[in-house]
Amino acid sequence: MDAPQIGQLVGAALAPAQLAVCVLAIVRRLWRILPYFTAYLMLLVLIEGARWAVILGAGMNSPAHMWTYWMTQPVLLFARGAALADVCRAALGLYTGVWRFARTLLILSAAFMVAFAVIHMGETARVTSYLIFLERELEFAVLLSLLLLLVMSRYYGLTLERPLDGIALGLGFYSSIVIISSSILIGSLNLRWWAFSLARSLAFVVTLGFWAFSLRAPLPERELPEMGTVESYESGSQAVRDRMRELNQRLMGLMK
Repeated sequence: MDAPQIGQLVGAALAPAQLAVCVLAIVRRLWRILPYFTAYLMLLVLIEGARWAVILGAGMNSPAHMWTYWMTQPVLLFARGAALADVCRAALGLYTGVWRFARTLLILSAAFMVAFAVIHMGETARVTSYLIFLERELEFAVLLSLLLLLVMSRYYGLTLERPLDGIALGLGFYSSIVIISSSILIGSLNLRWWAFSLARSLAFVVTLGFWAFSLRAPLPERELPEMGTVESYESGSQAVRDRMRELNQRLMGLMK
């Protein structure tokens, strides 16, 4: 068995793996805390099924499959962005002031990456090359958002509990592999398409493993934090402002 056949075998394993994780998420009632991420898993199953229907009818290397793949890939990418926002909301949403600040940073980072991709639209001659470029920039936004979530969680002493930790880890891992493989493919190095597809497929299999592991047991009951209510937030908002003022002073000191 040669390398391209291995890639096709790994790709074929994605459909049942995605279905298994989706069923597991439904059994664990993940939609109660992550409705958009659960919808993203369902969308994965539907689109993967549609792609395989085209493959079985027209072939793996047919123009119909390539068109179906690249027309559905942006849909999955934006759905993954919504799933990431869902994870951030679930992690920080109970902390009213922190979530407002984090939401602003997430929107700005995503808008910057999309604008950067649009500005450089003319640098790629083919539609496929531009879609790969756009996908890479949006994956940068996903990875940057996850880093912002990690920084803010550490600064405010928050912890990502299960299943948020495994889901965030999977999103970050897959985004990293896509960024690396896409940069090599559109760069000066010679990367064959089957190697590009194999790297992405293997990365997504690992990502599904992270998600499945985080859903291995019933979800723990979430406790309302000290700043989870309006009254407690109003009483603790001064402490948040003090910490933000302290952070601002540190940044000003570094910029001198």
